[in-house]
Amino acid sequence: MKEAIGNSAIFTIAIVLISLIITVFLSSLNYSKAFKIKTHIIDIIENYESGYIESNRDQINNEIEAYLREAGYRVNVKNQQCPTIDGRNALNNPYNYRYCIYEYNSTRGNYYRVLTYMYLDIPILSDVLQFQVAGQTKVFYHVIDSGIPDVD
Repeated sequence: MKEAIGNSAIFTIAIVLISLIITVFLSSLNYSKAFKIKTHIIDIIENYESGYIESNRDQINNEIEAYLREAGYRVNVKNQQCPTIDGRNALNNPYNYRYCIYEYNSTRGNYYRVLTYMYLDIPILSDVLQFQVAGQTKVFYHVIDSGIPDVD
């Protein structure tokens, strides 16, 4: 009888350890996907030399939305809005997918902070288990008119 109790305890410990390992593995996969998506959004913004300004914002958003659809990023079903960070509101309104773009000013120019989300799909806790993955673009330098004409 003693051995039966010992075996069931060992079996329970093994099941718990296997569950923890699977959870860590799946969460690392979700984090790497969110990190990859954040990096690609930054690359899309940096491809435009002027940054995420009003004149090219729709074009950048369309390109980002097409990439997110292709990558299988989670759709913003609950129409969740971007949080206010450092007293700043997001420049974009996340319609289909939840990603946020914030503008920061520096003495050299503007740069943008991109925020994506990593979700852990556990049925009961799916709303609670979402983590932010953030990154920023390079600085888009201000163009200063020096009075010297451009040479072709």
